[in-house]
Amino acid sequence: MMKSLAYLRRQEGILESLLEMLDYATLRLSRGKDVPPYMLKELIELLQMYLDISHKTTSEMMATLLGYQSTDSTDCESDRRRAALRKYELFLLKVVEAYDLGYDGAKWVFARYAGRYISSLRQRLEGEKEILPTWIEDREQRDREILKKLKKINGEERRRRERAMARIESLKRELEKVAA
Repeated sequence: MMKSLAYLRRQEGILESLLEMLDYATLRLSRGKDVPPYMLKELIELLQMYLDISHKTTSEMMATLLGYQSTDSTDCESDRRRAALRKYELFLLKVVEAYDLGYDGAKWVFARYAGRYISSLRQRLEGEKEILPTWIEDREQRDREILKKLKKINGEERRRRERAMARIESLKRELEKVAA
């Protein structure tokens, strides 16, 4: 596997871990059980951050594969999908606020729309898994170019990612306590 694809696969693993936690929290809420609102907020915020990074790296990879010099020429469809996901995230954060204020119906609303959000994200991730490898096959020079750009983005995002990883680990432990 080319190094740039391996790099993206690691990011997908983090996103999938966050999705599994959100899926579990959503399942608990749909069954009438509680999940602390701050956990839901934290999950959505972490997903936002990782999706922004993933969107940036995937856009950069596609621009390089298509022969563009920068991400100024990225795929408009990808930008529209990211904007739609952003709307879901903002809506879910508002629902979490209502839940935190004691509006019990917010649990059901969150569970319903979080399920749709999770489904949309998984579809997006599956689409990227299918498309990118076929574009990259047998292009080692492009792979080196892409990897260089991904490393640059990684350097720019390193501190955010390190803080996020610490938050993810903390959130996992707290979610396990809630489940017990």
